Amino acid sequence: MQAQAANFWGKVEFNARQRRYQVFVSLLKAFKSPPTILDIGGTMDYWKTLGVSHKLASRIVLLNMFEQPAGDVFESVTGDARDLSRYRDQQFDLVFSNSVIGHVGAFGDQMRMAREMQRVGKSFFLQTPNHGFPLDWRTRIPYFHWLPASAQAWCFERFGVGSYAKAADHAQAVEWATRIRNIRRGELARLFPGATLVNERVCGFTKSFMVHNITPSH
Repeated sequence: MQAQAANFWGKVEFNARQRRYQVFVSLLKAFKSPPTILDIGGTMDYWKTLGVSHKLASRIVLLNMFEQPAGDVFESVTGDARDLSRYRDQQFDLVFSNSVIGHVGAFGDQMRMAREMQRVGKSFFLQTPNHGFPLDWRTRIPYFHWLPASAQAWCFERFGVGSYAKAADHAQAVEWATRIRNIRRGELARLFPGATLVNERVCGFTKSFMVHNITPSH
């Protein structure tokens, strides 16, 4: 039963990603020529799975916490999403980020990432899970992410929770409980004031948000 549920939600996430990509590609038509893109947290496999080509982007810089292979239109760098000081203001036509801002820390850290995205990019496109969605995407347990971090850590330390085995010790349990901070709609509006905010819905619930400032003027 658990394997069937995991397979179902895996398909849901894959389909959502495909729809999101179609939205993203349609927005890229606003650019007069293939843009330069900084992908925060991106991988070449992600883009190749979606069928990236030279027609989509002239250059894609993949910024992540680990080194990775690159080539073709891709360049790989290691760095911190909260500090993009290596890049000048508006150096990229577009800054892209998919399901990353929830991993950078507390709201203050998320604010730093959002500010840097808006500084180095002439435009931006970001996707992030909705804290208000009933399913916890880490564990695949409904409502688990709504528990206080201390309660989540207590569970991780004592039991296997959904897709997670029992934590090895208290430190690991705390790390699992605090490693992700999903965002609420109001917080996203504060991070990206004036941007277009789009709901991604599953079964009538808002699963994730897309936020961007791409307009025909780009």
